[in-house]
Amino acid sequence: MRTASLWRTGPLILALLFGGCAADVPIETGPPDGWVADASQLRWWQADVDTTGLFRSLDTLGDLGATGAYLENVQIEQMTNDLARRKLAVLVKKNLLPLFRNEPQVVDSLFDRYVFPRMESARIQGDVTPEIEKYKAEGYRIIARHFRSPRPLTKMGTDIPVAIPDSLQKAEFNGSAFIQVAIDTLGQPVAMELLYGVHPVLDRIAMRATTEMRWQPAYLLGTHRSEAIPSWARFKVRFNSNLTP
Repeated sequence: MRTASLWRTGPLILALLFGGCAADVPIETGPPDGWVADASQLRWWQADVDTTGLFRSLDTLGDLGATGAYLENVQIEQMTNDLARRKLAVLVKKNLLPLFRNEPQVVDSLFDRYVFPRMESARIQGDVTPEIEKYKAEGYRIIARHFRSPRPLTKMGTDIPVAIPDSLQKAEFNGSAFIQVAIDTLGQPVAMELLYGVHPVLDRIAMRATTEMRWQPAYLLGTHRSEAIPSWARFKVRFNSNLTP
């Protein structure tokens, strides 16, 4: 199973408790009506959706196509002042990855337009850690004026009931299913990919429940008009057989 690096900020964390389930009630683990899956069961999508561009890696700046990613391996000391500032911008972007992952092209464009010009006076000699932290904070604040990330409106296990098969309730599971979801302008999931799983059956239960999740969609904020735009979200569904309701 393919894995992906974890993110440090911004994930939706859902704890699913192993509750009772009637043995004679079958639990659906496949895609619901209107959804299809590939042979590996790692990718699910709505049957009537064009999936072009929906399944993409969002792990690194290179994956995202963020401006300046080609500078990542160049040392600041080897650069002219202008290139050093661009290198510093790449380091700041790497610290803003959770935000970039929501809509890479939009966020990268906003960063280059509104944040990078403010780095003209950035200190680029010696330890630049304070500068990275400074412009990371400014980046979040400035981009938030123009872009709103998707926000979950439903909670799994509360708004969306989740049943665990009796055969797994006594098993010792303690892990998470990590899922990446493409969200449309109505806040509905249209495609999803399992990035890292805990158990084949539990993974499919988590993905099926995710088809019922709803978000406040991402918005591009304007002075006179705001526009909902497609986006992505990443989150983990945590299973712990030692927890009790």
